This record gives sequence, C-alpha cells and structure tokens, in this order.
Amino acid sequence: MKLPGPLAAALAAADDNYLIGLCNKGTVNRAKKDLAALAEPSVTVTEEGAQVQMGDVTCQICAPLGESRCSCPSSGICRHRITAILWLKQQAQGEEDATGPAAEPAKPTFETLRAYPADKLAKQLGPKRLAAALFRQRSGTGPSIEETSVVTVEMPWIPAAVRLLDPLEHSTCTCHSKTFCIHKAEALLYWQMSRNILDPAALEAARPPEEELDLEAVRGVCQAVQQTLAAQMATGLSRMPAGVCETVERMAALCHTARLPALERALRGVHGEYQAYFARSASYRDTALLMRLSRAFRLAAVLETADPKTALDRAGRFRDDYEAVGDLELYLLGQRDFDGRSGYAGTIYYFWERQEQRFYTYADVRPTFYEGKARRRTAAVPWGLPCTLGQAWNCGLNLSGAKASRDRALSATEQCRAVLLGRQDPDQVIPAKAVCTDFEWLLRERSGPHDPEVDRLAVVRPARCLPQDYDQVRQVFSIRLVDGAGRDLFLEVHYKKEEEKVVEALEQLARRLRRKPDFRPVFFGLIYREEDRLKLYPIEYFAEWEECL
Repeated sequence: MKLPGPLAAALAAADDNYLIGLCNKGTVNRAKKDLAALAEPSVTVTEEGAQVQMGDVTCQICAPLGESRCSCPSSGICRHRITAILWLKQQAQGEEDATGPAAEPAKPTFETLRAYPADKLAKQLGPKRLAAALFRQRSGTGPSIEETSVVTVEMPWIPAAVRLLDPLEHSTCTCHSKTFCIHKAEALLYWQMSRNILDPAALEAARPPEEELDLEAVRGVCQAVQQTLAAQMATGLSRMPAGVCETVERMAALCHTARLPALERALRGVHGEYQAYFARSASYRDTALLMRLSRAFRLAAVLETADPKTALDRAGRFRDDYEAVGDLELYLLGQRDFDGRSGYAGTIYYFWERQEQRFYTYADVRPTFYEGKARRRTAAVPWGLPCTLGQAWNCGLNLSGAKASRDRALSATEQCRAVLLGRQDPDQVIPAKAVCTDFEWLLRERSGPHDPEVDRLAVVRPARCLPQDYDQVRQVFSIRLVDGAGRDLFLEVHYKKEEEKVVEALEQLARRLRRKPDFRPVFFGLIYREEDRLKLYPIEYFAEWEECL
C-alpha cells in the first residue's frame, strides 16, 4: 500500500503523545482496544490521503492528521479516526520491516509554533495577563514544559494543561475549547520564551495598552473637584458648614465612578480631616488639612490636562493584581494598626523574606467611610495558619504558592499555604548588612516621596539616641537619632487615640535613654521626608540586639 508522501511522514511522526494531544489519553486507549478486535478494513488510497472503511464507519485520513474526517457525528477527533491512524501506522511499519530497518522519524521542528507572531500573542493575552506571564518568567515560577512530539505545558495556577501541536490549530487544552483559547496563547508564550524565540524586552514593547479612561468624563470630574476645593479654601474653615463632609464624600463617589482611585483616596483623606475638625479632635491640625486639600487639588489639575497614558498612570488602581512569586521564607518583624482619615482602617503586617532579603507586607484592611460606628474586627488568620498573624510575631513561616503585587503586598488567597516555624530573635534573622547605620544612605535610597511604602522600610541602628521634649502645641513625641557622622533622623509620632500604645512604649524608651545615654536600640520603621528633615515612623523597636560588626 503506497501512501502519499505527506501522509506517510505524518504517520511516522505521530507517536502516542501526538495522538493524545489530538484528543485525549482515554480516546487513544479505547482506539487501541478497537484496533485489537478490528477485522481487515477496506482501504482506498487517493491523492489527498487514505479512505478507511471500518464496518459502518468511513474515515478519511490525511495530513495533517488533525484534519482527518469521519462519518460519525463526533465534532472532535473520535476513536474511529485514531483507530484508522493506528491501523495505517501498522501497515506502514510492516512494509518498512519487510524492506529493511526503518529510519528514525525526524524530530519535530514546530515551525508553526515558532512562527506565531509576538504582537498577536500580546494582543490576545491582554496587558494584565501578559505582565503576569513576564513576571513569572523573570522570577522562575513559570510552568513546567515537556517537549516530545508535542509540547506539553502545565500551568497549575490556572489550573490548565495545554498540548501544543504542529500545526497549531490542532492543539488541545483541558478547558476543552475548540478555538485558540487564552490558555493556549499563554502556553505558547512560555514555550517561545523558553526557546529564546521571544525576547521579553521586545514583548514588553508589544504589550497592548490598558483600557483607556474616558478623558472627557475625567476632565469634568476633575474640574468639579477643583472648583469645590477652591470654593472651600475661599470660604475659610471658620465659616465652613458641617455639610462640607457630605460634599467631599459626593466628590469622592464621582471619582470612583470615573475610575480615579488615587483622587478618590485623596478626597477621602480631606473628608477625614473635616470630620476631625467638626468633632473637635485634639489631633486635628490646620496644616494637615491644607496639605490634603493641596494634594487633592494638584492631582485633579494634573489629571484634567493629562494625555491618555499619563492619566492611566496617575489615576491609580482600585485593586492590585497579584502574581505568583513562588515559595517564600518569611519572618514577621512587626505590625502596625491604623485608623486613618482616608476611610480605611486595619492592620499591616511586615515580613522579612530571607532568600531575597527584602520586605513584604500583608494588609488586613476594611473601608470605614460608610460605617456609622466602629465595628470590632476579627484578627487575620490567612494561609491556613493555626493562629492569628499577631500571635506569630517574631516567628518564621514558609509560604508556598505565594502571590504578591508589584509592591510586594501578599495575597490572602486560599491557594497559598503557610507552615508556622518556631520563634526567633530578629537579630538572628536580619543580617548585619541589612541594618542601616548610615543615614545618608537612608536619604538616598529609602525616602523617595513617590516610592511605595515597602521600599521605604528600614531597620536602623543609630550611634546615639537623644529624647526630645514633648511638643505640647503639635502634640508630637520625638527622639533625635544620630548616626556615626552626626547626621540626624527624627523619630516622630503624633499623639492620637490609635497611637496611644505606641507613645506609651516610646515614653518608656525615652526614660531608659535618659538613664543610660549609651543605650543603642534598633528601630524598624518607615522612612519619609517632612519639612526638610529625614524622619522615621517607628513600627517596632528592639532593646536586645547583638552588635552589628
């Protein structure tokens, strides 16, 4: 039986992996059983391929094999077609055995997989999915890829398994889509990057733009915000009615509708300051209100005149996109409770990651701007931990399947599982090189005004600590920290109800410093700049810490 050359080559290259890729393992196994009981079929060879008659079923087998047809009503590759392919392979193998040893089938080159253009992949995946794929590739947390006669790509985070075949249109996915689905596109992307067919930098350039904002609606909202804030500043605080809180709240709701989360948060901060003023809060400060008003006004002015790309960048995000970062070895170094005037309250937990030697955060936060009164919160117990995160202070934990945002904020997804380790002293976990004694380095590397919070965290050991008198006017507790070169870093905490315990702990520290001027604690906190000074908001301080050599 002389078969057409393309069909003979396709049959020689089609091993079990390829046939399973065309359909599934169950169909191939069923076809093998049918083949064992199959009577001699009737075969007609044509220019296009071979027509195989098996009882009441007729199969037209051609190259590529995925385009073969069957008279049965199945829409996919049925067991009849696989049986016919296996029978034709047996016949071809028998003829080769009779004429001499068969040549090894050529290794597949996957030409259609290699030729698929990067811009089409980028467009199909979209900006978020493409960014996540590039992040996994950079971090080494991508899929497992096995290359035989087919390319098998396992993506457990979806979860999905894709078999890429040549030609590409016959590829299969566990989602059972007959089209070139999003999973097939992502699998092809990973394979091309693994074979250096795609350059990640070129792929970044081909990334499609994110969904653009409605600039006309943005301009209208920003103009309204500026007019409202300007009118409030012209009116003056002493003549301001209490209804201004509702006005600012309506402006924040408009920003939410226009997809401007950064401006919405800025206005909720203004709303919180107004509430503090009308509640006669002791912690209210005119300077804080003016700062928030000016910040919101400037942001609205920038967004009003921004081009589409700048508007997207400055609008902010409602929710972070979490990407797989693999397994993390974490150590809970500190936590901070807050009940801010931006409309949110909760606890932020700060972790040191031992392998990467950098910080991660986890936020247990809730919105409060629609609550009539404070509600008691339950403590956070993420990742299947046997205790609350607060109880795991100064403990290590191994987090498998971790996901984090670009700002290294950890996700509470149930796909992540944590194993709690024993308690350790922080000086046995944080390496000496990570403890900063040079405040000039803090100014240069940890105090960028637009840097995310996680990049402004630092563990600091000063050469001297000089307690300052309590500022009765500003109600600020402060300690002047000095490094070996005489440079200053001011630890400051504004006295308010939610900071009461922090201030009490620092007052005890100040009394100890006055008794023992040579005492050198280690501070962990947030670095920032204010009024031409480098400052530290303390999250934790450690009295017992081995000397850094």
